[in-house]
Amino acid sequence: MIAVLFGWACSGAAEGGDAALPFRLESIGAVEQPTAIAMPPAGPEAWWVASQPGKVWVVEGAAAPRLALDIVSRVRSGGETGLLGLAFSPGWPTDPRVFVNYTFKDASGLHTRIARFRSADGGSTLDPASELAILEFEQPWANHNSGPLQFGPDGMLYVAVGDGGSGGDPRGTGQDRSDLLGSILRLDVRTEPYTVPPDNPFVAEAGVRPEIWAYGLRNPWGMHFDGDTLWWADVGQNRWEEIDRGVAGGNYGWNHKEGSRCYERDTCPGAFVEPVATYGHDVGASITGGMVVHDPTLSVLLGKYLCADFATGTFFAVPARGGALERLGASELHPSTFGRSRDGSIVVADYGGTLYRLRAR
Repeated sequence: MIAVLFGWACSGAAEGGDAALPFRLESIGAVEQPTAIAMPPAGPEAWWVASQPGKVWVVEGAAAPRLALDIVSRVRSGGETGLLGLAFSPGWPTDPRVFVNYTFKDASGLHTRIARFRSADGGSTLDPASELAILEFEQPWANHNSGPLQFGPDGMLYVAVGDGGSGGDPRGTGQDRSDLLGSILRLDVRTEPYTVPPDNPFVAEAGVRPEIWAYGLRNPWGMHFDGDTLWWADVGQNRWEEIDRGVAGGNYGWNHKEGSRCYERDTCPGAFVEPVATYGHDVGASITGGMVVHDPTLSVLLGKYLCADFATGTFFAVPARGGALERLGASELHPSTFGRSRDGSIVVADYGGTLYRLRAR
């Protein structure tokens, strides 16, 4: 997940946040240990929030959060494990499927499961008995499990997968395309459990998992589309946090590189995709990816990719069309995930539990 920092004790942030930020933080609800936020593509406007222990809550208006799914008994949660991803089928609610990413443990060890659930009541809740495992794979350690899920404008499901944990990628999974770890996967779930899209970049390459769309990642946390462009943040090891823009077939360098620098080697030649931006551990320690801002009320951020640091509460922005990373200011939050409504307004979750809508000052 977000380094080992989810093991920290996190307190809620004060209403309004830090005055140094170029926006206000307006509380809209609270959910235990939020890890993913999604708004349905159609139907009633409400925030569906994944809670790390294994529940999905619906936050709508001033009402108390409503429980939509409880799979706590199936989820291994704690530290960087738990319910880590949530995405609606693009055809919702006619196609009443919601996809989740969670970790579980059985006699053979720790695993990631990508699963889908169906709503049997018109989109109010998800039926726990409707679970279908789409994809499962082993996690060698209980950290760097990643978790974000997003549907692209192509209708495919994109899955962020960490390098499997420990530290420094001791198995070299980031550069090993024979397993799924350290990658962004692209799946066609229109036929269940899934098929591999024929235009995935490595479908014709022997010895490579054809689900892989991009690789060389450590622990991508926070993944969102802006039009046709996929953005994510990759949590660093010792020195650098990075922001990435998706390239089909791209190699993002881990563990030959951390950010744009070589990692524990003098040289690191290769055809690597360079980060859009990086920042050092002098200002943060664990990046939470956000999204490009299109909310016209947030004029100072318009057209910029917004993200934050889980450890320090610092917010950053970088122009989506190119430019230098801006340090916007610190807050009292431990930002764990971002969400965007249909009108473009942005919500950020504090891991302590509170959800905040970004408002203009």
